Amino acid sequence: MKRVFGPAIPWRVRVFDFSAVHRVLDIGGAHGVLLVSILHSNPAAKGILFDLPHVIATADESVAAQGISGRCELRSGDFFEAVPDGADLHLLKHIIHDWDDERATQLLRNCHRSLAPGGTLLLVEIVIPPNNQPSRAHALDLNMLVVVGGREGTEEEYQRVLSGAGFQMLRVIPTHSPFSVIEATRSM
Repeated sequence: MKRVFGPAIPWRVRVFDFSAVHRVLDIGGAHGVLLVSILHSNPAAKGILFDLPHVIATADESVAAQGISGRCELRSGDFFEAVPDGADLHLLKHIIHDWDDERATQLLRNCHRSLAPGGTLLLVEIVIPPNNQPSRAHALDLNMLVVVGGREGTEEEYQRVLSGAGFQMLRVIPTHSPFSVIEATRSM
């Protein structure tokens, strides 16, 4: 079986315990590289890969090549309108930083509506260090603003956006890369 992993994928699976997760919804997951690695690490779990229709139209072959077609449903749509129901964990990798706070909150509210109370939300994003400490994140923040109108955020800024959408941020998990995993839970 052929496995396709990006260079930093394995740490994303190792920094969070997915063993209690039954169904993962990968929102904006493209061809499902991260979802595939999660499902390979947790053979009892199932997944939903959700992205725009033109992206999902090309994802089937990639998912099939990984041997998880029977455990991975492909769904298409616009995450600003709604996200699929039925998952106990929502995953957004490099998605929130593409948008201003208003659009990010709208997307996160859609996640909140489809996730059961107590469900988990994971964001994989760059977190700007506090107190204006030197970091590559500042340059990336400026780049996001200029290129797409989005931005990287501080822990406090992610906390605010998550709270505004009905989530409680539990922790920020640093990694051996520029990215962190931000864990939140759906408030009632």
